[in-house]
Amino acid sequence: MGLRFRRSIKIAPGVRVNLNKKSASVTFGPKGLKHTVSTTGKSHTTVGVPGTGLSYTTSGGERSASVPAAQRPTSPKSKAVVLPLCIFLGVLGVHRYYVGKIGTGVIWTLTAGFFGIGWIVDIFTVALGGFYDVNGYVVRFHPTEAELAAAESAQSEDGEDLAEDDATEE
Repeated sequence: MGLRFRRSIKIAPGVRVNLNKKSASVTFGPKGLKHTVSTTGKSHTTVGVPGTGLSYTTSGGERSASVPAAQRPTSPKSKAVVLPLCIFLGVLGVHRYYVGKIGTGVIWTLTAGFFGIGWIVDIFTVALGGFYDVNGYVVRFHPTEAELAAAESAQSEDGEDLAEDDATEE
């Protein structure tokens, strides 16, 4: 039998942070209507009749064919910068602008961190290693030299392709 770990912490009325050995999630909503967002990218909405055991759950955002974070390349952006930005300025979406996610950064700015809930989810996502930059690379504390060199060469190749396209148009 395997070892299991699960901890649920109430942080406000109707808002809970759930931790287990593989991911973290935030659940919000009153009894009978809950929405859960996980660091793995999954989300669940549950509607039920309290006290009866009757409920209906829908799932969304599942990444069935995705690569686990441990196997993804490392972002050139540092977690040592992203985590403090997220904690102190995350309500304004500054950490999302830093990693290149401009669209969601604007949403975070206009909605005060997606009404505070998205900000809390982002703090746990960054801290637990599930936060990605605009290219899908994992934001980590210490990228290896090989990963940094590969990221720089990929960016320079993209720049060369654009220069070649401009030259062919003339």
